[in-house]
Amino acid sequence: MEQKRKRVSTPRIAAALSALLAGAALYTVSGSERQGIQVKEYAEAAEAADSTIMVYMNGSDLEGDYGAATADLWEMMDVLKVMEQEGKSPSLHVVVEAGGSTRWALDEMDGVPYARFSLTGDGISSMESMEIRNMGEADTLTDFINYGVQSYPANHYGLILWNHGGGPVGGYGSDSHFDGDGLSLEEIREALDHSVMADSAFDFVAFDACLMGSVEIAGCLEENADYVIASPELEPQDGYDYRWMTALGDSLPPDMEWGEAVGRSMVEVYDAYYASGTAPVAMSLLDMKEYPAFHEVFHQYVDGIPESLREELYGELGRDRMQMLAFGSRQAGGSPELVDVLEFLDACQRVYPDENAFQTLKDQMGRLVAEQWAKGYPVNPSGLTIYLPSGSNPYLGEDLETYDTTGFCSAYRQLTDGYAAYLARESGVEWGNISAHKDGTVEISIAPEDVSDVTGAYLAVFCPVGDDESYYLLCTDSDVVIGVDGTLRAAPEGSYMGMKGQVLCLIETMNLDAYTEYMAPVLYNGELCTMRIGFDEEHEDGQILSVTPAGQTSEAAKQIYELKEGDRVTPLYLVERMEDVEDVKDVEGVVEEEPGNPGNRSNSGNRNNPGNLSGQTTEDRYYTDSYYMGTEFNIEEPDDMLLETVPVSGDGYLYGFMLMDVRQNIYYTDFIGMGTEDNGS
Repeated sequence: MEQKRKRVSTPRIAAALSALLAGAALYTVSGSERQGIQVKEYAEAAEAADSTIMVYMNGSDLEGDYGAATADLWEMMDVLKVMEQEGKSPSLHVVVEAGGSTRWALDEMDGVPYARFSLTGDGISSMESMEIRNMGEADTLTDFINYGVQSYPANHYGLILWNHGGGPVGGYGSDSHFDGDGLSLEEIREALDHSVMADSAFDFVAFDACLMGSVEIAGCLEENADYVIASPELEPQDGYDYRWMTALGDSLPPDMEWGEAVGRSMVEVYDAYYASGTAPVAMSLLDMKEYPAFHEVFHQYVDGIPESLREELYGELGRDRMQMLAFGSRQAGGSPELVDVLEFLDACQRVYPDENAFQTLKDQMGRLVAEQWAKGYPVNPSGLTIYLPSGSNPYLGEDLETYDTTGFCSAYRQLTDGYAAYLARESGVEWGNISAHKDGTVEISIAPEDVSDVTGAYLAVFCPVGDDESYYLLCTDSDVVIGVDGTLRAAPEGSYMGMKGQVLCLIETMNLDAYTEYMAPVLYNGELCTMRIGFDEEHEDGQILSVTPAGQTSEAAKQIYELKEGDRVTPLYLVERMEDVEDVKDVEGVVEEEPGNPGNRSNSGNRNNPGNLSGQTTEDRYYTDSYYMGTEFNIEEPDDMLLETVPVSGDGYLYGFMLMDVRQNIYYTDFIGMGTEDNGS
């Protein structure tokens, strides 16, 4: 007897997974009422030193929940103490402004929500308790810079911005006292321009924060720093290893600028600290005197792309998104919006080839990125990222408004505006009846005119939850054959990748020639996270790269976990509702779209509707209303951290296809069980 075909009634995958990976906006740049901090002038509080390093320490949840700021303060003091004991004490002031967190693990901050102090090998000195200030306000940073420079004079000045980072759109910082308010790039530039350092540059500005190694951040600091040290990637929670400060107790190379020498020490020590881990990490040192030349050739190249080729370029960018080297949280149904600069330029070259300009850009990039270190990537990154909008971002309009305030290259901002308009354009994919064949394959045809717009096709395997309507997504499989005529064919497998006898819901997020990366939603020690998994020639059975908290950050976590013994893991599976499909055919055999039903031609307006879930028969198996929970297991030994193939029964399973197009829209085709009789095709 023929089994009825099923259709996802209200697709929720893009909404749920965007929320999982992109989350609610962490950063509310300029989002709170200005405090009106009075920017002061300060008298000298200490004798002049060779160098003063200012640490703007916005503790936020990193301190309140994890004590991460306190750990780094103790790390700094331990380094200073060791240098004293070894007789290598540098002529150095370390000045800290600490706030932004509702509680501190540091004893001296007990009952003190906001303070300034200096660090020595003997501990905290010259502590000044203050009224709470908004660390997401430009005036607060300006006043701290004035305090540090005027109170602790020196020949060299360095500024470290410590906290979360969200790149050119997310900005820096999240003050827990002020609804997560942070500093946009515009506000960072304003803070430095209004400070006593307005007419001179810091020897270095460093971000102990995620995702701040972008060309836009370099542009923001063009006139304010000789060198910039920042990571283009998510930083692990430990952030910097502050043993780099030992370089200040040694004789710095006489032929090297002070800021460069310190920056190279930061990169070198970061390398040593994270070299043995599995998570992708990176750190870059930028020589800012090279930025103007880079910007000039970049602007000329982008501005020179003819309007007649831009539509073709936008399509090329869409087709290339899954192949681009990207940074930050991996988002199912789209891509992180920070991509390697050279990956973007490569896409441009395929549409608008200019070898001389491209080589000049690469040469200038090599001079701008004076030093970089990266591990865990299929190819070596350039050391800088750039913002590239994604159609799967539900906040795209707001983000573009923020991006326009960065002040970065006007030609590129014009291009991103055009690309965003392209992404917002209504689109869809049409398909015919799905069929299951006697040879164990599932097949469907998409309209030939839509084939070039489909950038990803995956077999989607759904399991019944326990009622007639609800199913959970067990996994997706990219082993799909796409014919030139638009025919999609895939063979469901008898086993899928998992851990300790449970399948992980793998969803592809990156597909390069020799490397594929997936994410899987999990509860990690009770916390909603995404597990990042990579496959390459060296790791044909897959490797778990990292586990990143979800739901609380947009692009940046500064909390990257690596599995260890004692951890608890619960696989999660996205829940969808299914409805029966009436096989109403037109003359070409394509299922007609029912009025008001997005089934066969969907658009971006449908993909963010979370729908609702009713008729639950196993409510205790749900995590919120979006996920079905597997069985929790414990990591008891090293072998438990390895991936394995897990057999599946196939009983009651439904099979169909998940498609992604050039605008990063996600579509479910109709679904069918393998018990359906073959129609002879």
